[in-house]
Amino acid sequence: MKKIHLGVFEVNSINHLTQGIWAHPEQNRVNYNSLQYWIQIAQLLERGKFDFMFFADTYGYPKGNKELALKEATSIPGNDPMLLIPALAAATEHLSFTMTTSTTFEAPYANARRFATLDHLTAGRIGWNVVTTSNATAGDLFGKEDFIPHDERYDRADEYMEVSYKYLEGCWEQDAIKLDRANRVYADPAKVHMVEHEGVYFKSKGYLSSSPSPQRTPVIFQAGSSDRGRAFAAKHAEGIFLKAPTLEVLREQIKDIRQRAEAYGRDPQSVKIFTGLSVVVAPTKEEALRKHEAYLRFQSKEATLASYTSVTGIDLTALDPAAYFENIETEMGQTHRDRFTKYSKTKKTVQEVIDDFLQKGFRGLTVIGTPDEVADSIQHWVEETGLDGFNLEPYVLPQSYVDFIELVVPVLQKRGIFKQDYEQGSFREKLFGNGQAQLPSHHPGAAFRPTLASY
Repeated sequence: MKKIHLGVFEVNSINHLTQGIWAHPEQNRVNYNSLQYWIQIAQLLERGKFDFMFFADTYGYPKGNKELALKEATSIPGNDPMLLIPALAAATEHLSFTMTTSTTFEAPYANARRFATLDHLTAGRIGWNVVTTSNATAGDLFGKEDFIPHDERYDRADEYMEVSYKYLEGCWEQDAIKLDRANRVYADPAKVHMVEHEGVYFKSKGYLSSSPSPQRTPVIFQAGSSDRGRAFAAKHAEGIFLKAPTLEVLREQIKDIRQRAEAYGRDPQSVKIFTGLSVVVAPTKEEALRKHEAYLRFQSKEATLASYTSVTGIDLTALDPAAYFENIETEMGQTHRDRFTKYSKTKKTVQEVIDDFLQKGFRGLTVIGTPDEVADSIQHWVEETGLDGFNLEPYVLPQSYVDFIELVVPVLQKRGIFKQDYEQGSFREKLFGNGQAQLPSHHPGAAFRPTLASY
């Protein structure tokens, strides 16, 4: 059986997937402003041989109920997680870091320069989670009144990636740096090429100021489950985050993405697919169930339903609870609408959707039990769907990570489905093998590398 990869799903703020759990006495996430807190979390994850920390991020804010949002710390306050990464990399040796930035609100050049810098500072341990940003409140912050429809956001993202590849892959040749002190040649001017791009959404001209980094392009991640999102992921992503309501749906989504990747001329196995995994583990099943019930007792019902509105644009509390949840259009988080409609085995009423969401929220697969029961579930899901790994979704920090590392990781290692120790190399090499630090030749980004005929 293949060895799985493990990441964690994080945010640089107080609340995460269970709204209101900030009040739990074991929840140290309230220390999110402390750099030392995050360093301790990163070092803990490295002790557990985790592959990466994935930091989600958003510019949106809760627009409908400011009082509730501030009282329960729903999406606000929170900090920019990108600024944590150099310090976390300096405090670890192998752990990698994946950071979210938006193709709707970030300029391609500035974004490419930041990621190239991070790739240097982390010695090639950086990934980029590409998002198109569906939250309309982000437009208010940036003074953009026009809300871009769902599929067009991905059209814009495709061009954004083209501009990014031109700078990251095409501007500097691999051997441009000479560092020839005797002849006073730091870089060979003939091997540094101007980028000129003028498209539908972006216009950019110039040179990437960062020299070639270990990976050049960071490891590309994407999390869209819609049809257009999966098409984008199959073309660009090397790691894909999926969430599905059943194993059957997840298996079909994985199969679909690999087929699409192959249609783009890519090796379908060069796409690593992850899903969210929430674990509550204890030496006995009864203890694990009690612990999970205790976590949910701290949940805020109002804040949880408000978070659904923020992500999807759908206010469940404004709908008739007895009516069926169907024929609802949205240009925002369609993944979390579809789980209750087209991916549901039965038609659900609005009340059933509310009850389900209050129980599970935005979490992925959930297992509550003993270490062996957790390992059994992980192994079963991998065998049934073809998953490559999981993003652990914590309840309280650091205890959720401590429990998993001390109780579950040794069982996975004993079964041979998780590594005993880290391999050497960059983030991309740890995912795909030694010597594969940069994009493979079949990836569309590789087509932008310089050739003699190009200049």
